[in-house]
Amino acid sequence: MKTLPLSFYLQVVLCAALWGSAFPVIKLSYAHLSLESYGEKLLFAGTRFTLAGLLVMGVCRRKVWRAYRDAPKGQLYGVVLGQTFGQYVFFYYGLSVSSGALGSLLNGWGSIVWVLLAPLFLKSAFPTGRQWVALACCVLGISIAVYAPGLGSGNVPMGVLAFFMVGVSGALGAIALKRIAPEFGSRTVTALSLFIGGLMLTAAGSFQWASFVREYTLATLGVTVYLSALSAIAFTLWNRLIELYSVNALSAYRFLIPLFGVVESAIFLKDESVGVGIVVGGLILFVSLYAMSRLEEQAGNRE
Repeated sequence: MKTLPLSFYLQVVLCAALWGSAFPVIKLSYAHLSLESYGEKLLFAGTRFTLAGLLVMGVCRRKVWRAYRDAPKGQLYGVVLGQTFGQYVFFYYGLSVSSGALGSLLNGWGSIVWVLLAPLFLKSAFPTGRQWVALACCVLGISIAVYAPGLGSGNVPMGVLAFFMVGVSGALGAIALKRIAPEFGSRTVTALSLFIGGLMLTAAGSFQWASFVREYTLATLGVTVYLSALSAIAFTLWNRLIELYSVNALSAYRFLIPLFGVVESAIFLKDESVGVGIVVGGLILFVSLYAMSRLEEQAGNRE
């Protein structure tokens, strides 16, 4: 694997900063927009991603619906179900039962799952002995964070389970995208994934439509537009990186997402505290994921 260009790091940092901000913004939205039921939260997510899909469609160079017609439906809906619908069904639930900082850190599950699943589905190299040690340290870091997460952390076991499923769904979606993007373009697939997945999330929460509409305000619209633009930009950039680079290499740099999420949650969520477990476990997790990225680069350079 060649040395990664500066543009790679700049795009990864931008995606991580945007996604990191989603943790405190969504947590604050739950409180200030009166999103109490899970159905309302799914509707909030559905309108966000449907709008994000429309935004990406507006800049697609290829015919979106032609791609939808010609693309293998199994692979396309693998992206939709993994990267948008499945991932955010668990994500919005996970944030409703855990703190923003803990949720951000637990999002590190995604990096671990990617490294484990990529060899099975994409025939990439299995982790080396040193990489297995780094993965074990990742699990240790998450375990320490879960043991002493701090005040306002909510239902920690359910949060762990929910964000583990976020990681599994996201990894499977990324693998499906890796297969279909070279033929139809990552931007077009992203637009379809966000739009269709958003409609599915909206349908899943439709039983709470009456209360959601009744409490809809300009503030709700403003947050929805911000999160839609965030998703449109971050997913477009990230999926392009998935198309161009190996899943194993890219997954290691996802450690920046929980890093930004923890920092931004600590700044903006005043009713939550970052416990010693999150500090110590987070440091172990971030160092371990960084080590994974370096080991991946070294393995690539030897090929």
